[in-house]
Amino acid sequence: MTGRVCGIFTAEVAAQEMMESPECRLLANIGIAGDRYAKRIGRWSDRPKTEHQISFIELEVLHQIYDETGVVLTPRETRRNIVTYGVRLNDFLGQTIRVGENALVYVEKLNHPCRYLERLIDKKVMDRLLGRSGLNCQVISGGIVHLGDRIERIL
Repeated sequence: MTGRVCGIFTAEVAAQEMMESPECRLLANIGIAGDRYAKRIGRWSDRPKTEHQISFIELEVLHQIYDETGVVLTPRETRRNIVTYGVRLNDFLGQTIRVGENALVYVEKLNHPCRYLERLIDKKVMDRLLGRSGLNCQVISGGIVHLGDRIERIL
């Protein structure tokens, strides 16, 4: 089961608009270099958890939400770090995945959407994201991740 990276997003501080990049550097047990959570100034940084190091969401979910509701939820608006396509992320729960050539990420939990996101983007999407809001993960082994890189389960 493999997919691809189709979006990479970070924000330097909490509530700041996510910035898109063609690549990022994952830092073991820290997160994405330059991102708010790696710098310990993200929304939940007062309650540090390894699951806040990096997050993922499927592009297909954004298309499904549009098909169901007509609401356009862009990859940037999801506030997830890595947007994927071609893989069902929920199937990775509790497993280690490789992102790119050598970065390893442990999938700790399913992401739970919140009203905070709705307030930031001014769109009613929380209910539509339930059960498919992506993954919260820990970076086990760092590396560079590029757009188009493979995402695959480590067996």
